[in-house]
Amino acid sequence: MSERDTDRAARTGPPVGGPGDAPAGERDGSGARPGRGAVLVAALASLALLAAGAGAWWLLARPDQQARDGAAPPRPPLVRTSEVQAADKVAITQTAFVRPVFEVDVTPEVSARIAALGEDFRVGGRVERGDVLVRLERDRLEAALAEAEARVEQARAAVTEARVTRQRQEELEAEDFASEARLQDAILGVARAEADLAAARAAETTARRRLDDTTIRAPFDALVTARTTAPGQAVSPGAPLGRLVATGAAQMRMGLTARDVALLGGAEAALGTAVAVLPTGAPGAGPLAEGVVTDTDPQVAEGSRTTGLIVRVEDAFAMRDPRPLRVGELVELRLAATLAGSGALSVPVEALKAGATLWRVSRRSDGAATLARVPATVIYRTRGRAVVAAEGLSPGDRVMLSDRAGALDGLRVRLARETEGAGGGSATGRTEGSGAADPSATSFGDAGSAASAGVGSGGAGSGG
Repeated sequence: MSERDTDRAARTGPPVGGPGDAPAGERDGSGARPGRGAVLVAALASLALLAAGAGAWWLLARPDQQARDGAAPPRPPLVRTSEVQAADKVAITQTAFVRPVFEVDVTPEVSARIAALGEDFRVGGRVERGDVLVRLERDRLEAALAEAEARVEQARAAVTEARVTRQRQEELEAEDFASEARLQDAILGVARAEADLAAARAAETTARRRLDDTTIRAPFDALVTARTTAPGQAVSPGAPLGRLVATGAAQMRMGLTARDVALLGGAEAALGTAVAVLPTGAPGAGPLAEGVVTDTDPQVAEGSRTTGLIVRVEDAFAMRDPRPLRVGELVELRLAATLAGSGALSVPVEALKAGATLWRVSRRSDGAATLARVPATVIYRTRGRAVVAAEGLSPGDRVMLSDRAGALDGLRVRLARETEGAGGGSATGRTEGSGAADPSATSFGDAGSAASAGVGSGGAGSGG
């Protein structure tokens, strides 16, 4: 090595590889060192593993950190609830038309012209038995009666003459001055005259009755529902002049479904039961009248396939408070069925979920509320409430009203305070619909409640 090479080596120092590098002959077959890319990849992989470990530690340590920081976990879902009631009564409700027990057309028996109409013979008028409805002209019929009476007198004279003739023939025949044949003719003459007298008397009676028929009277206490005539009109026998309905009573057919009949224990079991009659389309209105089940319809209605109860209301069309019933009026009939001792429960229809399932809401010892699934059997359903049989559910329990698609046994929930006791907490009142307090409950000695529909509990039973 020359002196110049020695000086250059002193300035540049030892080789880059350092003393730890492999000898030149061991680097590779070509004598070159490994590339820097492999070293960079190894360094990045190490950094990725360190980052993953740090993230896992952070996720695991976060709940403890939240607890130390006071952060609340997600809140349970909010649900509405209602109290379960014992169902001692259920009100079966059906609609029916008011029909009079008696209904007749006013028709004349003779042909004549109307002379006058009764003062109360008008639509809406009330007449009593024997009141005059229509008076017909009498002149022609009075003449016919006079003629019939004259013929009676003629027949009576003929009878007298025939009897005299027979007596004389009997005397002559006794003295042998008359033949037996003449006596027989006299006897037959008497018989013919007496027959003519009887016919004349019958004609007189007919003429007198026809004259009496010129005055048409009410056959019973009635309400006039139609009048189709006026004074001066010529009428013939059978032509309708008006229509009367008896004010004594009305009857309605209350159709029961098979479910209703089963609930009563048979249609005949309802005989003698009181039925409240209420107006339709007036929620909360008081009863118009009270009827009694008097009979059962022997035929099942073809269209609806219902079994009929005949409900009779006395003095249905008489003036009453708040008003009388109206002929042909559609009314609501309520009949109370007793469920005492059956273990039936009343819940809002809203509490029934898919498959007739109820969700009982219970409070645990730590104060938390949880759900428990309770299968139920629906006995009777109305628009507002349902009567059910459910094992594991008792009066006073609370059931969920809210629709929770993810409801599960043991799911923690929160109770909405504003709905506690609402949504059907009372198990009394109407069978169908809802509204204000139901005054008809007094018909059965119970205090009804409008928010409920159709079932009763204890002293707050069905509205009828």
